[in-house]
Amino acid sequence: MRAKQFGITKFAATLGFLLLLSFSGCTSQHDHSSAAIVDAKHASENADVYTCPMHPQIKKSVPGQCPICGMNLEKVNLAPAPQPSKAPGNSSNRAPEGHSDVNLTMVRSQMIGVKLGIAERKPLFKTIRAAGRLAFDPELYTAQNEYIEARKQLDSVKESPLSDVRQSAKRMLDSSKLRLKILGLSDKQIANLPDGAAESGSGDVSLLLNKTGQSAWIYADIYEMDLPSVRPGLPAQISAGFLGGKILSAKVVSVDRVINPATRTAKARILLLEARTLLRPESYVDVSILSPMGEQITVPYDAVFDTGKEAWVFVADGNGNYSPRVVAIKFTTGDEIAIADGIKEGEQIVTSANFLIDSESRLRGAMVATKAKAPSCPKGQHWDDPMKMCMPDVGS
Repeated sequence: MRAKQFGITKFAATLGFLLLLSFSGCTSQHDHSSAAIVDAKHASENADVYTCPMHPQIKKSVPGQCPICGMNLEKVNLAPAPQPSKAPGNSSNRAPEGHSDVNLTMVRSQMIGVKLGIAERKPLFKTIRAAGRLAFDPELYTAQNEYIEARKQLDSVKESPLSDVRQSAKRMLDSSKLRLKILGLSDKQIANLPDGAAESGSGDVSLLLNKTGQSAWIYADIYEMDLPSVRPGLPAQISAGFLGGKILSAKVVSVDRVINPATRTAKARILLLEARTLLRPESYVDVSILSPMGEQITVPYDAVFDTGKEAWVFVADGNGNYSPRVVAIKFTTGDEIAIADGIKEGEQIVTSANFLIDSESRLRGAMVATKAKAPSCPKGQHWDDPMKMCMPDVGS
């Protein structure tokens, strides 16, 4: 009987020991997360929080090391930076998603190399670059001759008593004129073609063969997005490897109204007034067209973050506060960007070390968002983000 009782007692002691080990193991598993969350709870009462750059879910109120990777915790000030007053005249003054304002001391700003620029209003010129070729266009040459012959024919039958003959000649002239328009000639260019008294075959021979010292035509393929900036009369520059570094002056004469569906480009006809060297038909050249865009609010190219979906800059108020500001980009030219909305003339923007400020802004934004989203728990409990539930405080 005693042996049986002793066996039962031994079994109960073993079971109790195993349960104690199991409880100890569960406690150790949650030790890191509980400690981190408890510290975050106390830290939420203060402005300063220490967090791991690699594991932002770890938050403590005192310096230390990350329990996951062992990195030193970095201090983050969750106190909101002073909000600069909204710039008058701006229709938009919002921060990009996931960002927050950053406040840096003068010493720290100098250490990371912060440099500032100013949003300026000034006239801008946009340079449109395109590939061009020396014209060899027998189709246009033939169409010009057909139009000249049709006009000559209409002049010869003007006094004819037969109305059908006059109408037929008129229809032929209209048809050949329409063909020239489809090929890209303007009404002014068509009107400037030789009159009907000219000899047959008096079309623009430069469309077939260029001679040194004579004018030449260049066809440039302009992309669809650049077409609003290209118009007749704009100056152009022509360069090519075979020109030996020479830059030839030209001007845009006309732009096709129809876009090529395969390349999404339209053909611009550019007149090279005087070819100072032999230009062979179908030779490739580089075309630069200078288009005035009027006065624009501009910022340096390096000041703008552009993801394609959203663009923003960091605006400085002069007191160490840097606010992310969404901007609308008009266009880019060289090392400058024209801004349509988001900032006003005279505001200071960050032009150097803005990647570091952007990283800090994202980290602060994530911290603030995490703090704002944490549900409230009953007294004596805290929210465990990994467990997604309220857990008892250690020692409660």
